[in-house]
Order: sequence, then structure tokens, then C-alpha cells
Amino acid sequence: MNVIDRNAVARGAAIGLLLFVPIAALRAVVDDNVNDFDHSAWAPVFALALLAVYLIAGYVGGREAEDAPYSNGMVAAIGAFLLWIPIRIVIWALRDTPQGLFTGPTPVFSVAAVFTQLLLAAALGALGGWLAGRRATVAQPTD
Repeated sequence: MNVIDRNAVARGAAIGLLLFVPIAALRAVVDDNVNDFDHSAWAPVFALALLAVYLIAGYVGGREAEDAPYSNGMVAAIGAFLLWIPIRIVIWALRDTPQGLFTGPTPVFSVAAVFTQLLLAAALGALGGWLAGRRATVAQPTD
């Protein structure tokens, strides 16, 4: 018996990635039109949206799995983040900004930022899997 259901994880990660793309596009538009994005009211809105993506990806991964919704939700949310990284690199390459990818005062990727995102994805993905597992338990009729 496999604990990790590849199809469930793939579905959850795909949903997460499909949510990341429009959120990132909208964030880029807002960032270009706001003077100081990092200190504006928009920053927490997009941070919460990112957290919601991890929760939703975990929920989908957990819901689609027959066994171990927590684990499948966690792996699905982490998978969504890992699938997002190459797209973020392409966005960085296409944008005309002096921001470094791994270096400089405000790099796109830092070890701390990537590690933090992995932790958030794992925690919220597991929470989403738990919610999906709880929903499945409630929906099952008892004998």
C-alpha cells in the first residue's frame, strides 16, 4: 500500500499552480502601480492569498487520496511550490528589474525565503489534507 497517491498529489499541485499564476500576475500589476508595495495594504492581501493556495492544494490532494490525507495534502502543497519555482524564474528573466535571482539586497530567492515557503506549504498542506479527511469522515454514513 502506497501512502502517497501520485494522482492525488498531482491534482493538488496542479490546482495550486493554477492558482499561483493569476495571483502572481495580479501581484505584478499591483506592484508596478503602487509606489511602495512592500509597505502598502496590498502586501498582506497577497501573502494571505499565497497561504490560501497552499491550503487549497493540500485540501485537493487530501480529498483525492484514499489513504493518508495529511501526507498527500502536504506533498501536494509542497509540489505546487516546487512547480512554481521555474515559472518564477522565467518571470524574473522577463521582467526589467535590477533584482538579482539569488544575490543582491533583495534577491528573488534566498535560502530563508525558500525554506519558509516550504515550511508554510507543508503546514498548510497538511491542514488542508486534515480538512479534506475530516470532511470525508463526516460524509461517510455510519453503521
